[in-house]
Amino acid sequence: MINILFLIILVIIILLVIIIASIMLIPFHITLNLDNKGLDYKGYFKLTWLRIRILQREIPLKEEKKEVEKKTKAEWTLNRIIKIFNLFLESMPYFENIFYAFLRSITIEKLNLNLALGMDSPVDTAQMAGFFWSILPTLNLIPKVSIHMNPVFMKSTFEGNLDFELKIRLFWIVVEALKAITKKPVRGLINEVRA
Repeated sequence: MINILFLIILVIIILLVIIIASIMLIPFHITLNLDNKGLDYKGYFKLTWLRIRILQREIPLKEEKKEVEKKTKAEWTLNRIIKIFNLFLESMPYFENIFYAFLRSITIEKLNLNLALGMDSPVDTAQMAGFFWSILPTLNLIPKVSIHMNPVFMKSTFEGNLDFELKIRLFWIVVEALKAITKKPVRGLINEVRA
């Protein structure tokens, strides 16, 4: 009887380890598509894992009014802000490790950006176009990246469309985050911000 119970517990633990490892190692796919015409923008955001849609939202989000109870929180005094800033500076090396793990864990699948930009003055539009055109050839050398900018000299406008896909693996991000949480400055910063 004890052997069967031990075997069931062992199987459950092995299944949990396999599930957690697959979540950490199999990448999530993030898709963002935006179209902008003046102040009107539309699009969608989608998060999938193993071709299973986890989250999909239309942009702009439809706002639902919710009544939220206000919790009493610690006031933001100058001393508290200074303390949080000092804790942030002490925690910076650990946040750098998380940031570099994040950069290592993402892979850009596709980035297409088409902009139509116009300012009040044709001179300002030409200067902005020159700035964009000076950096775009370098950015477009990155595989799967295509960024184009078209100047509009006759009117002030900001229009464009963005099609962006990336995949992200959580393993190294979680490892670095767990390492960071074990450090005293990071725990102090989290506790101070949550207070």
